Amino acid sequence: MQNLVLTRIDDRLIHGQVMTKWLKETGAQNVVIVDDATSNNDFMINVFEQAVPEDIGIGIFNKEDGVTFFSQPLEAPTIILVKVPETIEYMVDHGIDITEVDLGGMGAKDGRSTLYQYISTSPAEDECFERLLNKGVNVYVQIVPQNEKQPIKPLLTKKDK
Repeated sequence: MQNLVLTRIDDRLIHGQVMTKWLKETGAQNVVIVDDATSNNDFMINVFEQAVPEDIGIGIFNKEDGVTFFSQPLEAPTIILVKVPETIEYMVDHGIDITEVDLGGMGAKDGRSTLYQYISTSPAEDECFERLLNKGVNVYVQIVPQNEKQPIKPLLTKKDK
């Protein structure tokens, strides 16, 4: 998809790393959050709108509206942020051309185990990553732009052992 400069899974969505390092690295002019719960939470919408620099556009959509939005050409360099891989799979399954996904942050919680450093995933999330790989989506871990991209497949294989 032209002008899609980064698709990132990060359960914090917008935070310091995204705003400082990734905006600068990608040259993005827009940040779009696709998350059902966030799109229905007026308080969090306000927090995220305040968190982006004034010259950066922001959109916050549920999955269905995200598919509608990304079905149209992007007019400016754009970052997609989601909390979980299932959102990316939904978008891909509904015709959105996402070819690369950066797994930037998923915190520890019940049902998850460590995948890589401070990133934890559940068995269901691991299966979703496998399905994305099988659909031709390049999924990798890159917490900040200075880090090398770590392909997720060897991490999933290692975790299974």
